[in-house]
Amino acid sequence: MIEVTGRRKVTIWLNRARLWRWQHELVTRLARHPDINPVVRLADGPSPPRAFTLLLMLEKFAFRLHDDHACDLLSENAFEPYLETWDATDSGRVLDLTGHAQNGALSDLKILYDGTASDDAALLAVLDARSPALTIIDGEGRALIAGLPAVEDKTVAVRALDTIFSALLQLCVKAVTVPLTGGVQSLSRPSTENPMHSGRVLSFSATALASKLNVRIARLCHEAPRWFVAWRQIDAMEPRTSLPGAGAYHRLADDGGRYYADPFLFIADGRTHLFVEEFDQMSGKGLISASVLGSGGFERPKPVLETQSHLSYPHVFAHAGAIWMIPESLQSRTVDLYRAERFPDRWVHEATLLQNVEVSDATVCQHGGLWWMFAATRSWRGSNWDTLSVFWAPELIGPWQPHAGNPILLDHRCARPAGDFFHHDGALWRPAQDCSEGYGTGLAFCRIDLLDLENVRQSVQKTVRVRDGGVRRGPHSLNRTSTIETIDLYGASA
Repeated sequence: MIEVTGRRKVTIWLNRARLWRWQHELVTRLARHPDINPVVRLADGPSPPRAFTLLLMLEKFAFRLHDDHACDLLSENAFEPYLETWDATDSGRVLDLTGHAQNGALSDLKILYDGTASDDAALLAVLDARSPALTIIDGEGRALIAGLPAVEDKTVAVRALDTIFSALLQLCVKAVTVPLTGGVQSLSRPSTENPMHSGRVLSFSATALASKLNVRIARLCHEAPRWFVAWRQIDAMEPRTSLPGAGAYHRLADDGGRYYADPFLFIADGRTHLFVEEFDQMSGKGLISASVLGSGGFERPKPVLETQSHLSYPHVFAHAGAIWMIPESLQSRTVDLYRAERFPDRWVHEATLLQNVEVSDATVCQHGGLWWMFAATRSWRGSNWDTLSVFWAPELIGPWQPHAGNPILLDHRCARPAGDFFHHDGALWRPAQDCSEGYGTGLAFCRIDLLDLENVRQSVQKTVRVRDGGVRRGPHSLNRTSTIETIDLYGASA
């Protein structure tokens, strides 16, 4: 066992019959923390249901999933450097991952999956093609932190567990390393009472296969829906948190070989400019294009910024007499700031604000004398649909620092940014993606209740969806001026 003096001891109880890879990742991350000395104790417990482990093995073979996965089962040898086999008098803080309490101390941390202690509830949720509610409670049963992970691929159990266990990893790290006072609302909900059996596993496999075949056939027949940008004229007095149906909007036409998404608006010299992600179906890469509003509507967008990697989400804003853009550049693992050398079609790279991070849809604002960046982040095998991280800086150019409470939120209903901040009813608001039914299936209007260097809190005031006119998902993002509103939707070709 590794012993490190001068560091806070954390004892992690594991079921020796269910040593998941995500648990090993948790221990190694805590071991890298400068103030924590993790030790592992093993307890006897039930093995995972055999039908489910066979499903995972078959999926890895059928889908060629050769990489390491969060749901891989490891041997005890993998944890040997951290094992504590004797009865130490001081266990420090105890994190119980066995599914049943190993220690009665009030400082214990325990995981609940849909309100139950066993991770069988997470496995059952995967078979039901849904996300389990995750909650970490203390010894008195108070909820300290909770999350609703996104399940990006509900048809492959290995990938679903990757995102669920990665989310749980983030919650556990935060629960151990960040002081939490409790009082959060538990996301627990009753789990299914149907037992795990081979029939359920076979049903899941058949449904997954049918789903994948349907998608493949639609693509071969060129009937697959796609994203598109829509806009409408508005009255400045219209409520910020209400949207009409799709029929109230004009669709920004595309040629079928590309689609447009992530619309942002900017007014310069009395003209309304529309910036979008232009995704070319042949190259599989996005770039930033721009259009201007004329008498007949928005013109066809023309490329204004392209790099070697994929670009999207062209967050355009003004500051200090200049016009700036922060496009999403997830593939390059950076957040880059561009300045308009000649608006709207010539942009120069001004600075790299963040690097070596997987960040999506970074959106900035000024508040309380500081610059704030809200962004979706991805950790390990997780999703960026469900995780909100915040960064701050004294100036736009930086230096940018992560908020002490990151990740601020792990909730697929209201985490990922979906457009510019705005002020409403005397408060700062932001639109967020609601991915509870899939990627970009709606918008959550979130009021920022507290934003400082110690805390970030938001409350969802309203969630909206558009489902008429053949629309299947959306809105995915929203931006507006005093006279124009633009959104993007997912549906059948025009």
